[in-house]
Amino acid sequence: MILVFILLSGVIDLLNESKSDQPVCEDVFTVINANNDRMHQREWETKFAKAFCTSYYSEENESLRAGRARNEIIYDIEDYENFWGKVYRRLVAESRENLDFLADSLVSISKEKKLSSSQLAELVVTFVQDIPYSYVRVEECSTVDNKGKACIGNVALGLLSPYEFVHSLFGDCDTRAVLIYTLLEKMGYDPMIVISNEYAHAMIALNIPAAGDHLKYRGKNYYFWETTGKGWPIGILPPNSNNVNYWKIALVNEL
Repeated sequence: MILVFILLSGVIDLLNESKSDQPVCEDVFTVINANNDRMHQREWETKFAKAFCTSYYSEENESLRAGRARNEIIYDIEDYENFWGKVYRRLVAESRENLDFLADSLVSISKEKKLSSSQLAELVVTFVQDIPYSYVRVEECSTVDNKGKACIGNVALGLLSPYEFVHSLFGDCDTRAVLIYTLLEKMGYDPMIVISNEYAHAMIALNIPAAGDHLKYRGKNYYFWETTGKGWPIGILPPNSNNVNYWKIALVNEL
């Protein structure tokens, strides 16, 4: 009897393990009509849970409208941080309302799974980190080395607005940072976008309990969070961009 019990337990464990390895949902989007509107289904992992799944609908016309608004952003370049800070602020302001569907979906997952505030922040960041990196170029993609990555060219400012990103799933570093900043700010967090001229890179930094690499601003610690590496943890700068002195604040919530 003991042997039978052990064998049955082993079979159950194997079945449970096999079940846990199954995808929660298929990670795919489908074009659903002639207007190029899309139904997205996304699956991604966090360090505290194997997989999460959400779905959302995005409209081509809304993506095009967001693109036209982005094209209208023209500022005189005063200096690196001020220029990009103004661009990011405008994109965030114009994206707050049309991202309600995604913010509500992520918050709903958090409530269902009883996630902590830090876990919800990780849910948001990993949702974006999981999307494959793509270059967004001002110039033609064929004129530069894209290092084997996907690329879209002839894009004003060389980044996409948050809605364009969630619709197309094309996004580089600051495209990702602006989307994450917008979502986290909507959820009541205290994020910032940081940029580096030396590294030609952008990411977010977040004021939550954490440890590691950070910037101090007005007495608060904002921990770096790389957005282009899948599963990259908070508070750890990549080895090729880890000089904190080369990172400057471009946008911060002043409330």
